[in-house]
Amino acid sequence: MPSDSTAPLPADALNRDEERTFDPTALRYQLEVLSGSKLGTCVTVDGPLVLGSGDDAGLQLADATVSRRHASLEPSPQGVWVKDLGSKNGTFLAGTRVDGFVVRREATFALGTTLLRLSGVPRSQTAGERTSFGEALGQSSGMRALFSQLATAAPTMSNVLLGGETGTGKEVLARALHEASPRKHRPFVVVDCGALSGSLIESELFGHAKGAFTGAQAARDGAFTSANGGTVFLDEIGELALELQPRLLRVLESRTVRRVGEDVPRNVDVRVVAATHRDLAAEVKAGRFREDLYFRLAVVVARVPPLRERLDDVPLITHAMLARLGRPDFELSPSLLARLKQHDWPGNVRELRNVIERAVSGGNVSLDEKTPAAASTSSLPYKQAKEQLVEDFTREYFTRLFEQCGGNVAELARTAGIARTYAHEVIKKYGLKG
Repeated sequence: MPSDSTAPLPADALNRDEERTFDPTALRYQLEVLSGSKLGTCVTVDGPLVLGSGDDAGLQLADATVSRRHASLEPSPQGVWVKDLGSKNGTFLAGTRVDGFVVRREATFALGTTLLRLSGVPRSQTAGERTSFGEALGQSSGMRALFSQLATAAPTMSNVLLGGETGTGKEVLARALHEASPRKHRPFVVVDCGALSGSLIESELFGHAKGAFTGAQAARDGAFTSANGGTVFLDEIGELALELQPRLLRVLESRTVRRVGEDVPRNVDVRVVAATHRDLAAEVKAGRFREDLYFRLAVVVARVPPLRERLDDVPLITHAMLARLGRPDFELSPSLLARLKQHDWPGNVRELRNVIERAVSGGNVSLDEKTPAAASTSSLPYKQAKEQLVEDFTREYFTRLFEQCGGNVAELARTAGIARTYAHEVIKKYGLKG
C-alpha cells in the first residue's frame, strides 16, 4: 500500500457528511469487466488481488495491452487501493494515467484498453440477511441466499439467467434486478419467447422496417432498441427457435441490432435478464440450445426455489398478498393456513395467489393435489393457463413413466428420449422415489 506521503486522492469524492459516516467495512466490493473477452466477469474483492495477463494473476485478462502483472487491488480502512505495478501501457482514471488511487464507493478505470468498474455494495444486501428483493419475499435460507446473489449482481452490467419452475416469480425478480441497478430510470422491456410465433419473434426482438414483410405497414422498434439504456427481460428463453439464436448472440456480442428489412445496424446498450423453466445446460447437450449463447446469457446463474422447498415462507407471502389485495385484516381459518403449509404447490407462488384471491372473494378453496388450483385454467390468462397445463402434464407423464420403468433412470431416459442428466433433474424436481 502506498505511504501517506504518496497516497493518491480518492477516485470518488464524498461530501463532508459522507466523509464522516463512510465505513468501507460495511461494503463488499465487486470488480466487473466492462470490455474485452472477459466482458461481464464479476469478482468479489475480499483480499489482495492482482490483475494482469499472466497465469499468476488473480483475474487474468486476455488483452495484448495488459501486462502480466499490471495492477493490484487491496482493501484498506480507506476503501480499496488500486495500484499500477509498473505496467507498460498504464492504468487510467478519467482518461489520466495514474500510479494509484483509492475507491470508496465506485470508480471506472482502464488497464491498457480493458475497462473495469469497482463498486461497493452494502454488506447488508449481500450477507444473506435479506428477506425481500423488490416485491419478492422469503425468509427461508434458499431465498435469502438468492436475494443476496441478486443484490450483488444488480449494480453490475452482467447478464443474468434465472432458472426455476413455472410460477416461482422469475419476472418479479427480473424487475427487481432492474430497479436495483443503475439502469432503473431507463426502460424495462419484457419479451415472452414462449408466447410468440416464429414469424413474429424476430420482429419483436429486433424490430422491422416499413414494408419488410406482409402487414408491416409501419416501421417498428424491437425490444432491444426500445430498451436502449435499460433492461430486456427474455422470458422462457429456452423456447427461442434454434435458427434465431445466432442473431440474438450477435446482438449480445456486437451490441448492435439490425431491424428486419434493413441493412444498417443500430447501436444498443442493454442488459439482458433471461428466464426459463428448462434445464438449459441439458438443452445444450441435447443440441436444442446453442452453447455459445448459453454462456453469454449465463454470466450470473440463479435458481429460484419452488414453493414446496420453502413452505415456511407461505405465511409471509400470504400476508403480503392480502395487503396488496387491500385486505390486510382478512383472516384465513387456522385449518386453511395449516393446509397451505402442507400443500406441495405444483403451480408455486402463482397458484398460492390464485388460492388467496378466491378465499378473499368468498370462492371455494380446494387444495386437492390431484386437482390443483390451476386446473380451472379458463379463469387464467392464456400464458399462465398454458404454462400450468404443460407443468401438470409433465409432472403426470414422468410420474407414470417412472413407475412404468420401475424406477430405472436409464430406461426412463431412453423411453422419454431425453438425456440421462435431464432425467435425474426431472426425478429430483418431482420428488420421484423408487
